[in-house]
Amino acid sequence: MGEIKINQIIIVTDGRSNVGGDPIIAAGEAAKKNIFVSAIGIIDNTDDSESPIEEVQNIANKGGGEWELTYIENLSTTLHMLTQRTVNKTINTVVNKQLKEIIGAELDEIKPESRNKFIKYIENLSDEIHLKCCVLMDCSGSMKIKINKARESIIDLMNSLKARKGKSEVAVIAFPGLNREMIHVVNDFSNDIELIKNKINNMGVGGTTPTAPAIYKAIELFTNKPHESEKIIEEEPLFNESII
Repeated sequence: MGEIKINQIIIVTDGRSNVGGDPIIAAGEAAKKNIFVSAIGIIDNTDDSESPIEEVQNIANKGGGEWELTYIENLSTTLHMLTQRTVNKTINTVVNKQLKEIIGAELDEIKPESRNKFIKYIENLSDEIHLKCCVLMDCSGSMKIKINKARESIIDLMNSLKARKGKSEVAVIAFPGLNREMIHVVNDFSNDIELIKNKINNMGVGGTTPTAPAIYKAIELFTNKPHESEKIIEEEPLFNESII
């Protein structure tokens, strides 16, 4: 089996997109390229607007990912949990699809003794698979008092991914960007924590919320990587019939 890889985008935002196009459409475009889009909505005690919450849900649903709402104090934990949930969901979806093709049944429909083998396999695979995660960080004006916690959450995510057996790479895109730009690539994919730590400290705050352009830029980072022939999770079976 060649290398298997999961590509995922995680959007972290405290508000509704208000410039640059529809992020739900952008998430759908990412999903077509086998890039899973998840979203985290940062809320506070005074937030009574349903619009950001609905958008976070719709982005994740269209992007094939997961979504969660959190307070800024809990962002680090939420970011780590959502990353893992997206990996598990992706692997489970593919396993069920391949089981259906091979034996005509999904995981919860097969005998317990056989099911346990698959569950163990899924657990091992989720820890060993190559994970590429692009974090899109809302840096609009409303994030001013939250940005330090947001920076910490990215570093905490990278530290947690170090415990995985498989290769883990993180990229960071800020939206809006510097000098009135819609987006800014803070760092391309890397597993160098110190490098990313230094770069995210330069993320500025202010302006609008151009979520869709950030998603399209993330797609660009994934699809423009040099090895176009690298396998992604849907392109190759995860197991053969001998495991059944």
